[in-house]
Amino acid sequence: MSNGALAPETEADVLVIGYGPVGMTAAALLAQQGLDVIAIEKHPKLYNLPRAGHLDGETLRTFQGLGIGEQVEIVARPVVDFALVDAQRQPLLSLYVGEDGHGWKPDYISYQPEIETIVDGAARGFGARVALGVEATEIAQDADGVTVTARYRAEPAAEPVSIRARYVLGADGAGSFVRRALGIGLDELGEFPHPDLVLDVEHVDPDRDLVALPEVYQVLDPARPVLGGRWNGARWSRWEYATLEGETRESLERDDFAWSLLATWGVTPSDATIIRRAVYEFRSTVAKQWRRGRVLLLGDAAHTQPPFMGQGMLSGIRDAVNLGWKLTAVLRDQADESLLDTYQSEREPHVLDLTQRSIATGEMVTMTDPAAAAARDAAIRAGELPPPPIFPRLGDGIVVSSDWPGSIEATGGDGRPGLQARVVKSGAVERLDDAVGPGWRIVSRHRVDRTIFTPEQRRFLDRLGVRFAHVTPGAAEGALVDLDIDYDRWFRANGRKAYVERPDHYVFGTAEKIEDLPALVDELAASLAAAGWRTGTTTPAARR
Repeated sequence: MSNGALAPETEADVLVIGYGPVGMTAAALLAQQGLDVIAIEKHPKLYNLPRAGHLDGETLRTFQGLGIGEQVEIVARPVVDFALVDAQRQPLLSLYVGEDGHGWKPDYISYQPEIETIVDGAARGFGARVALGVEATEIAQDADGVTVTARYRAEPAAEPVSIRARYVLGADGAGSFVRRALGIGLDELGEFPHPDLVLDVEHVDPDRDLVALPEVYQVLDPARPVLGGRWNGARWSRWEYATLEGETRESLERDDFAWSLLATWGVTPSDATIIRRAVYEFRSTVAKQWRRGRVLLLGDAAHTQPPFMGQGMLSGIRDAVNLGWKLTAVLRDQADESLLDTYQSEREPHVLDLTQRSIATGEMVTMTDPAAAAARDAAIRAGELPPPPIFPRLGDGIVVSSDWPGSIEATGGDGRPGLQARVVKSGAVERLDDAVGPGWRIVSRHRVDRTIFTPEQRRFLDRLGVRFAHVTPGAAEGALVDLDIDYDRWFRANGRKAYVERPDHYVFGTAEKIEDLPALVDELAASLAAAGWRTGTTTPAARR
């Protein structure tokens, strides 16, 4: 199915409404599990202009699991340096972007249409049925499923179609029809004081140097703050200008005004084309409910944030990953639908934390008061800018609580993504996820003798499909060789010997000693049972 060939009455396991990057990632993840997935999008084709420009290592790890990590990396560009510069474009602070433990570069800038083409191909390749130009108009749910009425936007006289799905995902953006149809309100987290003018430019000669600044830079000019990024893909650059009091949308979108801004970077109509200009007003919101029965919200339909952390789209992709393995378990009768309640309880605190950081970052980099900006610059020069805090952990759900004896506050600790580094398996170098395979896993510094578990615990681990990954610097029999000593360093730095990792690569909990694993497995069984998991069921293998 392509671009709208839906039967008048159609059934599926899951209907995804909205087919931007979040919706197509959700469709790909669920179809990869062998589920029958339909995705509909009201627009007649994929949007061919850029919006989000940032990817991170966690997102690349998600794409790796879909088999498209290398394809995405080819068209993205790694960010190895980020500079804060003053109004004269003199460096205030250069931030080297180090490793973040996902097995990929920590940050990339990209051209969104290229990324969407790749993810769309993955979704269709796994069997998702994609219908473009089809708009949902009604949603009705009962105890067994959801019926969605939709219409062909290009054919107003055509008969509507009826799609019956066991679950519906609303990934249809900030103005979400799904959210409004369910009557779910929004909590406002604050409005940013001014819009941004975003200019996306395609260069005639992509090899031409522009300025002696890193790939991404923030100009802390109180006269007009601007964020610049070169190599949004292979041929494009982006500038995001703060707008000033009294400026109107009409004046900001004029050609001569846009080119006057770009001229300060040496960009002219003779060597570049403005492919997109847009004035963005930023809202920070979160839906009061992310789940209403068999309908769930994700991405901008569930939450929005300013762009200053570059985490808006990526938060939506995290939603899709968190929800994907849980919804799969429910549809396979491995869990009660109450498992889906852990989706919001885990993801919302993570989103709220990043949203507050984004607001605070925006307030810092877009100061327009000259005295306040001068004080800020002086503090940065003096080294008084605090280091960025550790990335947030998941909220309550299928993760050990922060006051559990085995809980640690560390990158790769419980409630945060587990480490992925390079290992050697059968003489070949691989990333850990590829070497071990998808699903639940126990990663350990030393070999785990399964006899430390009771027969009941072993049956539980087998039913869950847990894989064991013994990662060691030495070439121990049956072990994965820790090629770059990353795992050994992590285990030693955190005083741990093993951890349990979920199918979405988030750590359930850690063990100080191998002998502590049975207690951790009991904690996992209790946590899953409390969330609605039927611990007597077996987890089938995913398609790869």
